[in-house]
Amino acid sequence: MMQSQAQFALGLTVATLCQTLSADTITVCLDGTCDFTDPSAAAASVSAGDVIEIAAGTYLLEESVGLITGATIRGAVGPNGEPATILDGQGQVLVLGTAYADQSLFENLVLTNGYGDYGGGARFVASDDVVVRNCHFVGNHANWEGAGIRMSLGSTVTLVDCEVTGNIATHPQWPGQSRGAGVRIAGSGDTTLVLDGTRVCGNSDGVGGPQIMGGVPVNLGGCVTDDCDSCVITQLDADLNADGIVGLGDLLIVMASWGDSGAADIDGDGSVGVGDLLAVLSDWS
Repeated sequence: MMQSQAQFALGLTVATLCQTLSADTITVCLDGTCDFTDPSAAAASVSAGDVIEIAAGTYLLEESVGLITGATIRGAVGPNGEPATILDGQGQVLVLGTAYADQSLFENLVLTNGYGDYGGGARFVASDDVVVRNCHFVGNHANWEGAGIRMSLGSTVTLVDCEVTGNIATHPQWPGQSRGAGVRIAGSGDTTLVLDGTRVCGNSDGVGGPQIMGGVPVNLGGCVTDDCDSCVITQLDADLNADGIVGLGDLLIVMASWGDSGAADIDGDGSVGVGDLLAVLSDWS
């Protein structure tokens, strides 16, 4: 078990680093000077390893944006580093629909006004080692579950510096039966959500259900609460040997303490495990 968890964590880090390697770049912008004006059409054209760069602006989607294994979608950022590329589902379509897209990467996007029975902002199906960085899932709607994000079939998704807020899960004919307004983790226990510097708050199913339903996320410094005003992110301290860097020494401490409690329990869940290993890898100096 320890080996498989470690392999997952190391694979997640390697997947992120691989996105920086040389790849074909496909551009999207609203003024017609790029390869595409429609993000959905651009995503349908990619090969593994390609990068889609979407300029700042609001893109009104008529179809969901999908992605394949090993590809990247990167939006623009504003002066304060906030995502400036807005993907708008117009209240009609799921914004991001990703299936069988291992090691895909999404950055600097606002996913809003999405709609679906299962998943409104994003749906991740059988997609391993997915990284989502500096993205906001806001104002999406699902009839049944996962208004912000829905994950299933063994997907592993890491949200880094993201916001999942103001999403609503409710059915117009059967109110009170929807769930997971923020995030719905569906299926077996191998579906994993990792929160790193991410807030999940202010989402509603109309009956006060949990912000995240179906599983407990690996928390590397995230906040999950009903009230966004009280949702403060506390970064974890992975420098276990206090040498001023996070590196091999800290990793060895975690591995030596596996299954125990104590100082190496970085995420505070009562046992040294995959969450603590991910915390070290996430803050590696």
